[in-house]
Amino acid sequence: MKIAVLVKQVPDMESKFKIIDDSKVDESQIAFKMNDFDEYAVEAALQLKEKYGGEVIIVSSGPDRITKEIRQAFAMGGDWGVHIKDEQVDAGDNFVIAEALYKAVDSLGDVDLVLSGVQAEDDQAAVTGAMIADMMGVPHCTNCVKIEVGDDQKSLTVNRELEGGLNEVSDMPMPAVLTIQSGINQPRYPTLPGIMKAKKKKLDVKTAADLGASNVGEAGSKTQFMKMFFPVAEHMAEIIEGDAPAAAAKLVEKLKTEAKVL
Repeated sequence: MKIAVLVKQVPDMESKFKIIDDSKVDESQIAFKMNDFDEYAVEAALQLKEKYGGEVIIVSSGPDRITKEIRQAFAMGGDWGVHIKDEQVDAGDNFVIAEALYKAVDSLGDVDLVLSGVQAEDDQAAVTGAMIADMMGVPHCTNCVKIEVGDDQKSLTVNRELEGGLNEVSDMPMPAVLTIQSGINQPRYPTLPGIMKAKKKKLDVKTAADLGASNVGEAGSKTQFMKMFFPVAEHMAEIIEGDAPAAAAKLVEKLKTEAKVL
């Protein structure tokens, strides 16, 4: 099986965030790491490779620092990768990045599966996988918590997690795009031999022009950036004291007052 895994580098949420001119984040105090959901996708791909053979190709977009996460995926067991290094792609929205990733996957030829995390920890948009599936014209499934490949290795049975703890089972042909939910597996730690081998694995660096991606930057984006800011806490929690009937009466009065203000 030929499996492409999409990996994104995201800020560590424990980092200190500072916004400059309402337009960008000061990266000088930020630590970056692999998106947690993508680690599950890498592990899922490696388990499929171990069972059915083939190769796992890591595909990512971003500046030079993204190579750290790509090499981490190599150390886990990925075979080789594609790094989309283009400032005009980075300056675009999710659509621009999805198209560039799609072009990179398409350039690999005869990919059986495309896996990614269900969402990124930073923007939590959860749209990249679905966009790429649409561009490829193949079936897709989100929030996957179990993957079974058919005996013919041309079909899938996928368990999908829904709200309220419900589980949906879907059958689909391959090629397909799956976005992987956390908890599907336990991502492996890179071993020392794996880390040493990762340094020598092939990593192709491509620009949007190399891949034939036509939508780049703000001009190719489907959304327009307006402003970046920290949410403002305008209201404080209030504890209503007293026995149940009295507290309930106070709550009702407060809700009525708030409704009149709105």
